[in-house]
Amino acid sequence: MSNHIVLEPIRPCVRAVVLRAGCVLVQVKEKPGKGTYLTLPGGKQEAGETLTQALKRECFEEVGADVVPRQLLAVADVFKPKETGLRHQMEILFLCTVDETYQPAVGPHPDPSQIATRWADPVTEADLFRPAYAPHLRADLKTEYLGTFDG
Repeated sequence: MSNHIVLEPIRPCVRAVVLRAGCVLVQVKEKPGKGTYLTLPGGKQEAGETLTQALKRECFEEVGADVVPRQLLAVADVFKPKETGLRHQMEILFLCTVDETYQPAVGPHPDPSQIATRWADPVTEADLFRPAYAPHLRADLKTEYLGTFDG
């Protein structure tokens, strides 16, 4: 990353890991040049919000889910290319639950590139996850630092 301009400030982001029957709740996104890919619901923490407040707000906005944060799972550094440099995000992943009647839906304020919400298999669809968190979304979840990812 020494050859790239890294934009300031570092952006704190939260992500929800919601598991059901071996699958994880994801947003389906589509961007020109990137094709279709999967992301965990969540987003930027706003000034004055706690991590869990940001997580609950972002998940409701994007996937219409009232998530209940249960456990801190992981932290990762993610570098996303932007026109003027790399956006450094510190992503904090929480294991969350939703009501058992929840059906995947696009929330009232989805991300601009979001086209759907669904359950995805992190094993068979691992190559679609951005960042590449799929190998860490397994049954034996443990708290860990995941390292550095490209966004």
